[in-house]
Amino acid sequence: MVIIVIKFSTLKMTITMLCKLYNLLIVTLFLFASATVFASGVMSEEDVDAVSRVRITDEDKISKVAGLLAQYEIEANKLIASLSSPELTAEQLDQQAQQLLSLSESVFKSARFRLPQCAVYLDETLKLKAHLATISNEKLESDYHHDGALPKAPVECYHTKDLFVHPATVIVLTRDDPSLMQKTKIAIEAEITEVLGHTDIVREVVIY
Repeated sequence: MVIIVIKFSTLKMTITMLCKLYNLLIVTLFLFASATVFASGVMSEEDVDAVSRVRITDEDKISKVAGLLAQYEIEANKLIASLSSPELTAEQLDQQAQQLLSLSESVFKSARFRLPQCAVYLDETLKLKAHLATISNEKLESDYHHDGALPKAPVECYHTKDLFVHPATVIVLTRDDPSLMQKTKIAIEAEITEVLGHTDIVREVVIY
């Protein structure tokens, strides 16, 4: 007969770790489901081709917005990479998200000209900036991710909007958890990964 002796402290530590892993799994599955169900529309090549655009003949303007969008993608990937650093602070993460906000606002300027049907929608989106210090993540989700506070607009507008809303969400998540617990980092990574999925469509409708 074999008797297995397990120290209570070891058992407690194991249970705690399993609970943490379970919680992380639930958060990840929830975020995946949210991204799948609520992602701001899907556009086929035919949909993109059918978008009404104002023609831009100034090559310098086209180059400028193309550079801004490329820089946005670079900074977004840097933010994701920084999440693996144990030395990352909430202040650093906030600064990275603020930079993405700034870049998105610059892209919005071109988008409002190129896609006049999106102008009011994008202007209303920018009003979120004034409330980032106080808005709850739940209200941000319902009003700006799910458009509860925004006027109806064509699907191409949604993708452009997300360049602003996702880093804004990172700012709110960081504000609410300055210690940057693992579940917060997972949520932040999901936000930025999702917005990177929109940049190709923004490039198609705003630049080309």
